[in-house]
Amino acid sequence: MRTRYLVLAGVIAYLVFLISSIPAAAVISLVEHRLPVTIHNVSGTIWSGRAGTVDTRRDIVLKEVDWSFLPWRLLLASAAIDVNAELNSKPLATRVAAGITGKVTVQGLDMKLDAADIAPLVKLPIGKLSGEFQLRIERAYLQQGSVPRIDGSVAWNQAAVTVAETADLGNVSIQMSENDQSPLSADISNKGGHLSLKGRFTTTDQGDYVLQLTMKPNNTASENLVSSLAMFAKKLPNGEFQLDNSGNLARLGLM
Repeated sequence: MRTRYLVLAGVIAYLVFLISSIPAAAVISLVEHRLPVTIHNVSGTIWSGRAGTVDTRRDIVLKEVDWSFLPWRLLLASAAIDVNAELNSKPLATRVAAGITGKVTVQGLDMKLDAADIAPLVKLPIGKLSGEFQLRIERAYLQQGSVPRIDGSVAWNQAAVTVAETADLGNVSIQMSENDQSPLSADISNKGGHLSLKGRFTTTDQGDYVLQLTMKPNNTASENLVSSLAMFAKKLPNGEFQLDNSGNLARLGLM
């Protein structure tokens, strides 16, 4: 019995060695037509490799990409890699796993992005953004045609939006979560700035979303800013402005 286990362990070790020595470029060339990304200048092995750039279908370009394969995840019927890269000259580190159903899981993503780099990633007519986003994603589940499920937070520091008038929003906090009623939901608030913000974003399994946001100008807000709020939000008797917006995530390029 012991000999059988030793032989089996030897076979497994040999197979792992073979897999670890396969050139990454050869494997990627065989499956690149099925990948949701385009990978350039590949070197190293499937086990541990490097790519000059990785282009996604959402115009996101990762540079100086290094990966390390996690073989133990195969026992869970998924393939997983630890990734280090650069996005818009900012460091990015995360763990990415893909299962047999096509679902992609992102874990432990912690990175910063300039606000100006966020706007092109989603199809939102939101004017010019200023400040810096700090993304802390504990876990995100992504699948083509489905609503993303995300647990984590986004801090938008020194936030400002410029349309006709610049609105200083101070530091904005977005807490994201998922539950049975809403695959993707977020609570929005801020501290400082010309406006106080308080809102909630919810979705359905079909991708329909509802955004309810209350904005209240303080005594530092200019008359032009207050007037511009009335162009897209309803003014309430207490001086607050209520924004109600709904639609489908697919139209925003988020599914």
